[in-house]
Amino acid sequence: MKQGPSHARLAEITANGVRELGKYDTEIIAVIPTEGPGVEGITTSEVREVLARAGLPFGYNKAALRGLQALEAQGFIYCEPRGKMLYWKKRAGASGMAAKAGAMMRFDEALALQVLRRFSSRQLPVLIAQSLSAMFDVAEDKLTRTHAGGPQHHGRWLSKVAVEPAAFPLQHPSIDPEVFAAVSQALFYERKLHIRYRKRGDESDSDRALLPLGLVEVGGLVYLVSGAEGKQEPTLYRLDRMTAAVLQEESFAYPGTFSLDDYVKRQRQFDFFPDGRVKLRLRFRGRAGDHLLESRISDDQTVQRLVGGLEVTGTVTSSHRLRWWIRSFGPHVEVMEPADLRAEFADEARMLADAYRPRAV
Repeated sequence: MKQGPSHARLAEITANGVRELGKYDTEIIAVIPTEGPGVEGITTSEVREVLARAGLPFGYNKAALRGLQALEAQGFIYCEPRGKMLYWKKRAGASGMAAKAGAMMRFDEALALQVLRRFSSRQLPVLIAQSLSAMFDVAEDKLTRTHAGGPQHHGRWLSKVAVEPAAFPLQHPSIDPEVFAAVSQALFYERKLHIRYRKRGDESDSDRALLPLGLVEVGGLVYLVSGAEGKQEPTLYRLDRMTAAVLQEESFAYPGTFSLDDYVKRQRQFDFFPDGRVKLRLRFRGRAGDHLLESRISDDQTVQRLVGGLEVTGTVTSSHRLRWWIRSFGPHVEVMEPADLRAEFADEARMLADAYRPRAV
């Protein structure tokens, strides 16, 4: 086995890793398993295959081998020849960021990382955080270690933070990590994406060629906002319904007229079937609407106290999401305006009353 540099040299290399690393060396290092008992290593061809699937320009083993040999010369990795095959392993401590963090991370930085880990929304950050797991682990270790004479409140931090969803918790479908990786790479490099997609109720998958424009998480589900050749308006695709995703070599011109922020916040596309702005007037019974005194429904919201309740008025987007929200208050809210929405809820109330009417057994 080839001998690596001294610990001092490795620390020097790690500290200067950002300056010394080549264009794709960080991606190569991430592929190599870290040395340790029972670790077999990874072959050159396996490295190339993983990098190629990630959309990096490693179409041949020689290209991967050159990158591996450059990292070997710097002391980050080493190879073990077995017959005609080379098996690569990463030296412990060669993933510079986490290695440096263990010695240099302050307690306030560790707290910030743990807050990010605990308070991030569910799906998207968990997938992204796979590459940051070493940093999170370092932060957790920093907070849980008890130092002689150190402040005890550091060790108690992790028992002081919890997160609970506001709505009824659902078990959302999982996303294939390989699908997420391909979608993320296509979005980052502005490359075309081929997916296999299954709509709700369909028994088979269909093939789609997409132009990725943005990722949005809504209520624990992750959507890809995507264009398609020959179509003017973007379409939404749920990542958990993608059974496969393949990054294409061909790039596309990201539309300069598209704004994800405008698509989400102004066009209200994630309100589900938005049909324009309306003046909404709701009459709440008891204290059901009191939280709207602090969490407004709109910038122009007005509130009037009534005997036994509260009347709230504001301009909102009429959509399925608005209706779901109003229904969540049950009999404790009455829709006063607009007239067509009031009539719709009146019909629903009659249907609901009929559903609960006592029936002969």
